[in-house]
Amino acid sequence: MNKKGKILGIIFCIFMAILIFGVGFVDEENSKDTVTLFQVYLNGKKIGLIKDDQELYDLIDKEQTSIKEKYGVKKVYPPHGLKITPVKTYNTRTIDARTIYNKIKNDAPFTIEGYQITIKDEEKPKTFYILNKEDLDEAVRNMVLSFVPKETLDNYIAGNQSEITDEGTILDNVYLKQEIRIKEALISTEEDIITNAEDLSRYMLFGTLETNKEYIVKLGDDIKSVATNNMLSVNEFLVANPQIVSENALLTVGQKVNVSLINPLADVVQETTVVERQTIKYETTVEYDNKLSSSVRYVKQEGSDGLVKVTYKNEIINGLLNNAVTVSTEEITPTVNRVLVVGGINTVYVGDSSYWAWPTNKPYRISSYFGPRWGSWHYGIDITGTGHGSPIYAIQNGTVINVGTRSDMGNYVMITHNNGYNSVYMHLSKYLVKNGDAIVKGQTIGLMGSTGRSTGTHLHLGVWTGSSSYSNSRMIDPLTIYR
Repeated sequence: MNKKGKILGIIFCIFMAILIFGVGFVDEENSKDTVTLFQVYLNGKKIGLIKDDQELYDLIDKEQTSIKEKYGVKKVYPPHGLKITPVKTYNTRTIDARTIYNKIKNDAPFTIEGYQITIKDEEKPKTFYILNKEDLDEAVRNMVLSFVPKETLDNYIAGNQSEITDEGTILDNVYLKQEIRIKEALISTEEDIITNAEDLSRYMLFGTLETNKEYIVKLGDDIKSVATNNMLSVNEFLVANPQIVSENALLTVGQKVNVSLINPLADVVQETTVVERQTIKYETTVEYDNKLSSSVRYVKQEGSDGLVKVTYKNEIINGLLNNAVTVSTEEITPTVNRVLVVGGINTVYVGDSSYWAWPTNKPYRISSYFGPRWGSWHYGIDITGTGHGSPIYAIQNGTVINVGTRSDMGNYVMITHNNGYNSVYMHLSKYLVKNGDAIVKGQTIGLMGSTGRSTGTHLHLGVWTGSSSYSNSRMIDPLTIYR
């Protein structure tokens, strides 16, 4: 580079230094004219510039006395949509805090300190809000006590349960099926905030904050009739009315009882060991003698009930038996079936409605009966305790009219018995027959499972009369055919 170029380069550098210094000097001078104020936003929209953000916070807390009185809190906080951002500005035109307060008080709900409770559910999480953390502990205990006797629960917690010597029940475990999460939060006063343990207990058991549905007892009422007329099982009625200790308790005319449907926000699961003596009812088998007239019949062998000692592992959800597994069986007295001989000359046997086979192995447990359940009608009985994959038997001679799979019934078999009766077997792990098959009473038609809308291994047995069409059927209590 020549001498002239060097001189021009030096001049350029000096010029840029002066320029930069000058700009910096001007910025420094200008910064003395800026002020720090606070821009207030509500739900993303500017609503004003204020001098002091703390003044607005204090004003909100001071003015909202009604919220403090309603919820019993000491402090009220801004709405969720309120945002205050510090800004440096030349603009000194501000709005006083009260004007801003008046703008937001009718447009957005204020907040208070509390807790957000989330119950993790497979279908849809449930979220609600409470003020006091201790109320949740009390409400959970109260909900458990709705299904587990206090003495049983206390002995389980203390490890003081007596061992079973002959017959009895031991609580092996009790827990909530769903996970409950609690998180501190500022809660909008537009939410339904539960403020005490009593309301929270009712909400967690019935799934609503509405007042319980009451019924006034009339002459002739008993627990079963009141429960049935209000679409409750007897067990559900007793849970809703803990002051009534037994289904055999007497009701008095004018007495108020709770007939609300229980709908727990979390399922209370009990795992128990039960040892009991169970009577095994004898069945009647029919033998045909083709040498005798159809009018002739006689008892070849009298029947007698048996007695077994059974140990079950039970899973009980919200007070209802969900699943039973037979651990051991000890025969005390054998069961002897009754044998009836019937003349078979010119007789076509299509099914004798006097004698029906039981559809499962024995011993067994009935986990749900015919009648109201969970606010709707249960059109059959649920049988458990014989194990997943155990055989399912046809209760009478007949013809298979439908087999298949549905989302509610799971794998199922339907049989018409040619005597005005029809039967359906649901939730099978597998069916072993096809449409049109001729069936003999006691024949294995499927295996017990838990398919379809089922929470545990069991058989749903349904019986109907009249038309063989299931959709136009008149369902009856299956236990009536065994009486």
